[in-house]
Amino acid sequence: MDVELLTIKEAAHILRISVPSLRRLQSDRHIPFIKIGGCVRFDKKDIIDYLNKRRYPAMH
Repeated sequence: MDVELLTIKEAAHILRISVPSLRRLQSDRHIPFIKIGGCVRFDKKDIIDYLNKRRYPAMH
């Protein structure tokens, strides 16, 4: 299983939100994260899934 781990800056960039906003999502447990030692990492698949779950269909 290939897991691409992202730093908080990389994940925030993909989400197009600030690092403090991502930290808030993390602390409120709205987005999955991995803690390795003292470092927080995000699985790229989880970031993409988070984006897709917040997608709304266009209304015509």
